[in-house]
Amino acid sequence: MSNTTTEIDDWLISFGVNESNTNDDIWEPGFEVDRQIVYSKFGSYSKVFLRPENFVKRFYHTVYPLSIEEWKCIDRVDLYEGFCTIDVSLDVRFQATYQYAISNIELLSELNEHIKEAYYAAVLDIVNRELLNLSDGSWIHGGLAPIEKRICSTINEMLILQKIQSQVICKLKPSFEEFPNVQFAKENVYLSVLKKSFEFSEQQKEELFRQQQEEDKQSIEHKRLQLEQLNEKAKVDRQRLALKAENNKLLLKEQEQHQHEQFEIKKRLHAEKVKHSNNLKKMTLLSELEEKETYQVKVREKEELDKIELIAHETKLKEKELEAKIEEFEKEQARWRETKSKIHAEELELKQQQKSLEFDSDVNAKKRFELRRLAMQKESFSVRKKADVYLKRDIELLELEKQQLVLQKTIKEYKNKEGSQEPDLLNR
Repeated sequence: MSNTTTEIDDWLISFGVNESNTNDDIWEPGFEVDRQIVYSKFGSYSKVFLRPENFVKRFYHTVYPLSIEEWKCIDRVDLYEGFCTIDVSLDVRFQATYQYAISNIELLSELNEHIKEAYYAAVLDIVNRELLNLSDGSWIHGGLAPIEKRICSTINEMLILQKIQSQVICKLKPSFEEFPNVQFAKENVYLSVLKKSFEFSEQQKEELFRQQQEEDKQSIEHKRLQLEQLNEKAKVDRQRLALKAENNKLLLKEQEQHQHEQFEIKKRLHAEKVKHSNNLKKMTLLSELEEKETYQVKVREKEELDKIELIAHETKLKEKELEAKIEEFEKEQARWRETKSKIHAEELELKQQQKSLEFDSDVNAKKRFELRRLAMQKESFSVRKKADVYLKRDIELLELEKQQLVLQKTIKEYKNKEGSQEPDLLNR
């Protein structure tokens, strides 16, 4: 039976909460957050007034805030000889008005505490009066929400009549004793509790059955959704794998293209590097060849200069030798001409002597003539012999002149060649 009473308690609480939530009538207390009382006393003059907006505090002013106070009252009321116990919780928010502060001007510093002490008993009296009026069990079917609302309205009205603005929230929590241990003063309350317990039990069973069906339906729907989610997930996984494979394929293609481009770039760079190296080698080789050629040209020029100097020296020597030979030849030729002139003179003299001796005796004359002729032939032979020597020397002299001409021609050609090579060297 205790379980049944607990279920009724829960139902009553939930019913009361639902009723209070559906209530559209809300008490507007009209609180003012910055409400303050100014007590002005200057000598024998004193005055009390509400603090205005642009108030400037002076030394003779004392400001008392009329703050919004929160007040919680808790009580417990026993009904039906202890069969029903109602826990009362009151949350009261209140603020004193200017009129209440004026009427209690001597308590301005502790006005809120005064209100709590002064109206605590009145508030609890309102609650007890409302709860003790529950003579029958009709409230069990309708819940305690109307009672809570009535208590809040009564307390608010009582406080507002006392010039106190308030907002009250009342919560009533009933609880029942077990039926066998209870002596009932009124049978209808017991019957109402039993009836409500039975109805609540049936409603709870129906609700449990409905909830079970709803849970089964939700379980089936959840499983169906899970299956759809699994199918969708599998589909998404397949699509993801296909997309991943496609991405990997594209990535491999991009990597292949990138590697191919890198290979082409490296190949081009290597070719350019080889070409540059070859150009450097070619330039180095050309430079070395030019240096070598320049060196060879200088060597050849030096050799040719040395050769020219040698030829010139030899030419001078040969010219000197030739001049000596020519001088000797001229001397020989002069001697030969002298000898020839002498021989001619002797021949003329011999002819004259021959003519003069024509008249001599034939024997003596012929003998002398023969001896004279032999002598002259001998002398003529020696002269001719000397003439052959002179002729040979003429031939040698002609040969020397020919060699001198050839040498002069060679020197001239070399000088012409040297003159033509100088512009080439300058161009290089």
